[in-house]
Amino acid sequence: MIDYSIIGKRIKKARLKSKLTQEKMAEILEISTNYISKVENGKERPNLEMLGRISVITNSSLSYLITGVVAEGADYLNNELWDVFRSCSAEKKKLIYDISVRISEFNNSENK
Repeated sequence: MIDYSIIGKRIKKARLKSKLTQEKMAEILEISTNYISKVENGKERPNLEMLGRISVITNSSLSYLITGVVAEGADYLNNELWDVFRSCSAEKKKLIYDISVRISEFNNSENK
């Protein structure tokens, strides 16, 4: 099932990263500001054509807007991991770090 509220959050993030206001984005797309607001809040479901147009003007990949993953390079999850990490408490950050180090050590020992 598609979660349009998550897609809306990604659209908003892409719009802000592109330094576009809702008004400017609506003007470019020739739609209402109200529609953009509803899409970003998950109350309106944009079709694939609209998602494609949004991806073009925000310079975001369509796959990112839909799935949240950009599989275009070795570091494609860096932004997503950083977003998760940033939202954690200091205690959780330490736990994530410790687990990451152990996984890295485990992978390095397997490759020898």
